Amino acid sequence: MIGLIVARSKNNVIGKNGQIPWRIKGEQKQFKALTTGNVVVMGRKSYEEIGHPLPNRLNIIVSRTAKFEGENLLTASSVQEAIAMAGDEEARRRAGFVAKGEVNVYISGGYGLYKEALPLVNKMYITEVDTTVEDGDVFFPEFDADEFDVKVGETGGDEIKFTRTIYTRRVQVKKIGDKEVVYRKLTEADLDNFIGIRITQLTEEYTVEGREVPKNVDLVAAHQDFYHRHMADGTFVSWLAFDGDKIIGTSGMSFVEKPPYFTCPTGRIGLLSSMFTNPDYRRMGIAKDLLDHVVDEAKDYGCGAVWITASNMGVKLYTAYGFEHNGNYMAYKL
Repeated sequence: MIGLIVARSKNNVIGKNGQIPWRIKGEQKQFKALTTGNVVVMGRKSYEEIGHPLPNRLNIIVSRTAKFEGENLLTASSVQEAIAMAGDEEARRRAGFVAKGEVNVYISGGYGLYKEALPLVNKMYITEVDTTVEDGDVFFPEFDADEFDVKVGETGGDEIKFTRTIYTRRVQVKKIGDKEVVYRKLTEADLDNFIGIRITQLTEEYTVEGREVPKNVDLVAAHQDFYHRHMADGTFVSWLAFDGDKIIGTSGMSFVEKPPYFTCPTGRIGLLSSMFTNPDYRRMGIAKDLLDHVVDEAKDYGCGAVWITASNMGVKLYTAYGFEHNGNYMAYKL
């Protein structure tokens, strides 16, 4: 996932006299939470103001005039090169950065990097600061808000309040071989096709061991009820992959809550489902792309873990992604 992190005032200011024009307790907490263990991309001036690599993450500095290298530190000449570097295991190894699972890339400024990155990012984490800054000299670049879904999150701050928002690009296009695969969220208009694919998938899984599908279970009506309710309240989200108008891949994530525990203090769990790729499009990375999207949704929802009961075919994908087996998993049928 390629993300962008910024805080801006009501009049779109992000800087004044080379400084962030506010100091608000807790405002920068999200930055640390998102970037730790991942990749942060910043401009030369931003890096020189900090004076050292941020710990526990790979720092890639975009500069055409200076070279920075060291522990957790690399230099790129453009945002696109920085993104490519972030996905290059050899480059990461050169900087001594060991990734744990999937790595996300976060653009952290300044203005030039934001402008260059805007067409490339999947998500923008924008902290809306409830203040107007007079004589600000650095502004966040203009963008088409209609290209994004907006989720409003927590509000915090002391004398000056702030609100977290997440902008997710509605349509994301990726070139795979000679095809342009389009990724976007499930909508009500897609439901009939989505449910048909899901029931076909369930039927195949159910009958693979010679079992006969029960005749008295109306899964169409049950699915229509489930998805309408949980899409409406935000506790189910799905990303789809398209080749033209044809759905070629599906994914789903349901959100549930348990009493909090040490490794999941929010108590929020993502339940992964509906992972399917059309057989003609397999081994092209589509399933992993879809998994990236719904795992990001779970992170944004505040989940501390994602669970799945994996099919035999899916185990390899999930293991490579970083899922771990739970040998104590048991089920009691009601």
